[in-house]
Amino acid sequence: MLNITRRMLIISAGLATVLTAAPAFSADKIVIGFSQASSNSAHRNTMTKRNQAYAAEHFKDVDLIVTNAEGKSAKQISDVESLMVQGMKVLMISAQDSAAIAPTIKQVLAAGIPVITLERSLDIPVTLHVGPHNKPIGTLAGKYIAEALKGKGNVVEIKGDPAVAPAVERHEGFAEAIAGTEIKVIAETHADWDQEKALKFMEDTLQRFPAGQIQAVYAHNDNMAFGALRAIQAAGRDKEGILIIGIDGENAAIRAVAKGDLTATFTYSTVAPEGVIAAHALATNDTAALEKLGTLTKKDDGSMEIEIASKMITKENAAEFFCKGFGDDPECK
Repeated sequence: MLNITRRMLIISAGLATVLTAAPAFSADKIVIGFSQASSNSAHRNTMTKRNQAYAAEHFKDVDLIVTNAEGKSAKQISDVESLMVQGMKVLMISAQDSAAIAPTIKQVLAAGIPVITLERSLDIPVTLHVGPHNKPIGTLAGKYIAEALKGKGNVVEIKGDPAVAPAVERHEGFAEAIAGTEIKVIAETHADWDQEKALKFMEDTLQRFPAGQIQAVYAHNDNMAFGALRAIQAAGRDKEGILIIGIDGENAAIRAVAKGDLTATFTYSTVAPEGVIAAHALATNDTAALEKLGTLTKKDDGSMEIEIASKMITKENAAEFFCKGFGDDPECK
């Protein structure tokens, strides 16, 4: 009982601190909260910066408050609770852990605050989901590898964070696409979108499987694909013709595909500025603005979805996508 009382006092003190520290927003401004999962990748950072820049230029009636969970689900829960205290009218969120954040999102919805998930869907209905579909990307990657290897070969799969939908769905689509073929996944790991983790795993995998025993690498994002590429090049095995496929469409990855260092990547929207446009539209009941973002699907449970299509990029079409992605590339300055 004492522990419960102490915990309640700590929570109350924390909320009081937030209330005291919260900035004074203009009464006529729309407060939009944006809970970002982390800032450890070009995709995340671009999502944040482009939404901020668009809001600053086009929505003078908006105060956009951005929080960074720093890769910690507990912090994201705290961030969202803080945004509620600060009077947000709409919540944009890209989840760090879909299951962990779900109860908090239910509280936000119960308070009458619309919730928009950006590219990472949740297992509970929200007001609106905006982003690409991940399973079809995995399916295309699997079909491409199966066709390129004529239905037979060994693949290394480097997965993203299993706590979020993109990693789960990119794997499911891939697994279904290679089912019934003689394509075998001989090594796999969750490198959590991190290049250094992917590098280390690929170094170990190359030692386990000598020359000629690996035909392809399927990485759930470009960052991890570059980790695999670095390991392959350092081991002197880049002449074996190992296929390396990533996802996200980073500018550097598109350039690497054009050069032949990577085999393929997929465009994957940062949902920016679509995220803040959708949030403003919900706050102002502007259905027309939502429909301009893409095909708006209304589901039986009352939720809505706007899909942003992805495209496969190979050496044959890479030039069409130069500097149209995101992230650093010296040739895009």
